[in-house]
Amino acid sequence: MRLTLQWTVVLTFLAVASLAAIVAWAASSQFDSPLLTGLAVLLVSAAVAWPAGLLLSRRLAQPLQQLAEVVRGLARGRLDQRTEPDEWRETAELGQALNQMAEQLQATLADISTDRARLQAVLASMVEGVLVLDRRGRVLLINDALRRMLPGADPSAIGRPFIEVIRHHPLNEFVRSVLEGGEGRRQEVALLTPEERIFLLQASVAKPEGERGVAVVLVFHDITELKRLERIRKDFVANASHELKTPLTSIAGYVEALIDGAKDDPATCAQFLGIIRKHTENLKAILSDLLQLSTIESGVYRWKRQEVAVADLVERAARVLRPVAERRRQTLTVRPCEASLTIHGDLDRLTEALINLLDNAVKYTPEGGAVTIETTAVPDGVRITVADTGIGIPPKELSRIFERFYRVDRARSREQGGTGLGLSIVKHIVEAHGGRITVDSTVGRGSTFTLLLPAQPAFS
Repeated sequence: MRLTLQWTVVLTFLAVASLAAIVAWAASSQFDSPLLTGLAVLLVSAAVAWPAGLLLSRRLAQPLQQLAEVVRGLARGRLDQRTEPDEWRETAELGQALNQMAEQLQATLADISTDRARLQAVLASMVEGVLVLDRRGRVLLINDALRRMLPGADPSAIGRPFIEVIRHHPLNEFVRSVLEGGEGRRQEVALLTPEERIFLLQASVAKPEGERGVAVVLVFHDITELKRLERIRKDFVANASHELKTPLTSIAGYVEALIDGAKDDPATCAQFLGIIRKHTENLKAILSDLLQLSTIESGVYRWKRQEVAVADLVERAARVLRPVAERRRQTLTVRPCEASLTIHGDLDRLTEALINLLDNAVKYTPEGGAVTIETTAVPDGVRITVADTGIGIPPKELSRIFERFYRVDRARSREQGGTGLGLSIVKHIVEAHGGRITVDSTVGRGSTFTLLLPAQPAFS
């Protein structure tokens, strides 16, 4: 049975009073009735001790109860509670120590909260994905970037084994080797999320403190775009070298033939010079297109900002390709559009982009085929489509047709002429205006290129 402080003090006073009564009774043996005298003294002592003990116990218990209430409040997280000073030195010192502890605890938790907020802000602003594991491979932290990268990396993954969160064998093997080896590593991993993405994984190992201590920090760098650009660069160097080497080799060969005696035959000389001239013009066209692309990409090109009547724009481009289409017995149709439909932009460059699209449509459409241009007003701009009934483009090639020198069928493309830079120039012109270009194609049935141009260009 537990006794409170109040009852302890009261019983102590009663015990003291009883002892005093016994002493008084022993001293009163000289009286006629010592028993009655002792009882009287006992009753008087108890009557005096009871209220005195009760009053003193309350005065002692009150500061202790206050201290207990403050401690319970601190345990519930109410760190702003403090004790009031009292007249008892011992409880006052205890209260002062408790107040100091509460202040230190409040300051420590404030620092922890600030550090946590800073950490969360840093992790939220990172473009790299971050995954933190303990020494048993359980997930401790996942930032927002990783949640966007990996479908299974959601808040429910906290506390679960990483193998349940990331179901990818090479990645799981990488994490397992880091946990078992205890050394940092880096490795490239390709994941399907659902499209293929390439990540550079950087694993840092920390010495875990306890069962839930941080053991491994994994940083996911998405290098998919870098790999794509690297592939484009390599392809560009290879393609440009090939495109320049072919005419130069032909020119060198015919020049040597002329030097060796072909110049003495007027007919052969004229034929060879004609071939040399053709390859020279092809080289000149390639270099001109490359310079134009370089100028557009560098940002130094001065775009013209003028009001463009869409109907006139389409007609200007169709007028250039209509004779070529007629020679190939093709039907070039321009669907009528509103005469008042206008946008703002560089008329010459937009005309060049549309001519390139029409030129490709005519080149890759068999004789007797059809090419159609249609213009439609859309909110804040215009949509221009160039559709043909040509050979079409395989689905796997669609994502690369706007790359420089990329050709779906090299032999046929070279036979048809052109530099292999037309669609790349179109894409740059459209994007410089703040628009975009898309393509939809079916092999054997034709292709449809769509230009979405804003009413106001992106350049000033």
